[in-house]
Amino acid sequence: MLRSLQGRAAARLRRGLGFERLQERLDQLELQLSAVQQRLTAAELRPHGPVYLGGHRAVVATRWGAKMVVDTSDELVAPWLLLDGLWETHVTGWMNDTLKPGDVMVDVGANVGYFTLLAAQKVGAAGRVIAVEAHPSAYEVLRHNVILNGHLPTVTLWNRAAWSIPAELTFHQRVRSSASSSLATGGADALEALGDTEQVVAVQAVPLDELLQDAPRVNVIKIDIEGAEVQALRGLTETLARNPDMQVLFEWFPSQIRKMGDDPEELLRLLAGAGFHFRVLDHAPDFESAVTDPTQLLQLEYGNVVASR
Repeated sequence: MLRSLQGRAAARLRRGLGFERLQERLDQLELQLSAVQQRLTAAELRPHGPVYLGGHRAVVATRWGAKMVVDTSDELVAPWLLLDGLWETHVTGWMNDTLKPGDVMVDVGANVGYFTLLAAQKVGAAGRVIAVEAHPSAYEVLRHNVILNGHLPTVTLWNRAAWSIPAELTFHQRVRSSASSSLATGGADALEALGDTEQVVAVQAVPLDELLQDAPRVNVIKIDIEGAEVQALRGLTETLARNPDMQVLFEWFPSQIRKMGDDPEELLRLLAGAGFHFRVLDHAPDFESAVTDPTQLLQLEYGNVVASR
């Protein structure tokens, strides 16, 4: 009985002094501060912009801190950069985790420079990035982006196609999906289905071994050239032999390789014969699946694959 009276008296005292109201107010403030913190965190992850510059050009901020000019007429890569500030998040994550200060990275099929800029940021002033892009217009935007971000001392730029031998080749520039431009035509039916057209230009092609002969080493090479990967690897044998720890990230798109007139199995044979094993990049926390057998890859219609020894 005494304890009950004491409890009621204490409650009346707390109410009289305003303690309960104060606690309620503190709880409300804590919730408000938590909501503000969540909004600030989200704002940090979102880029500012984009800003339209005119002439089918806009500048965007990537989620990882670069400023990029993009071609707004491109309907393949530009929408992701304009709206999200990211492209191929699993590849971005893998490259962010893999590249270290002082590394040498080669970006074959650099397009307008998304992965070139990320690599330059990761390897720093002690490292080096070599960017190779065949598309004349994309190359000019790539060069602009490297200069814009202050990476010209670190990045070497080549307006060339990667091929097995030196040659002048026909390049098919797609108008609405510039990033899928290729040394092989998409075909009239495919272009009509996509509502796209293409323009044909001549480009200079070289073996990658020729471009990389002065590189002290290569830690990572990314090859994404719309079906010409077999030709690029035929011209990369010396570099593969010189760099036992090199990792090769390549786009695996067998139907595109066949359009180039090559056999997808040859790509796997070239790398497996040089001692490489394969992992398919996915969206798991570590970005990589288990080791994949070449026969399993042949059943895969599309993916990004890491080859390492």
